[in-house]
Amino acid sequence: MFEELKSVAAAAESTAVDMGLTVVVSVVDVHGNPALLHRMTGAPMHSLEMAFRKAYTAATFNVATAELTDKVQPGGPLYGLAVNSGSKLIGFGGGAPFVVSSGERFGLGISGGTTEEDIEIMQSALDQQAAAR
Repeated sequence: MFEELKSVAAAAESTAVDMGLTVVVSVVDVHGNPALLHRMTGAPMHSLEMAFRKAYTAATFNVATAELTDKVQPGGPLYGLAVNSGSKLIGFGGGAPFVVSSGERFGLGISGGTTEEDIEIMQSALDQQAAAR
């Protein structure tokens, strides 16, 4: 299982390098426990926290974090989610759930680029992981 998680991180790093970016890759299990943390040299320090929060949200809600963006805005049904969760949950794109070959579900979080870049890196890593399964 850990080899699969490292492969996801390697795929994310490869895509980030191709895009000229340095990012943090975080993988969290369904209980919110860190399973892997990878910070590329030069990745923004705040991205450590952001990547974890994206992975945590994806794993525990079983949803791509971009799907929550509109819902956490003022007037939205999940407004206040981040504050009321002790700042663990986040509605920024760049996080998504995925399943490894053993059937275990995890959350992947990418941070270091723009939201759109984080989503692109995340999706590329998950596409590569799915193709390898």
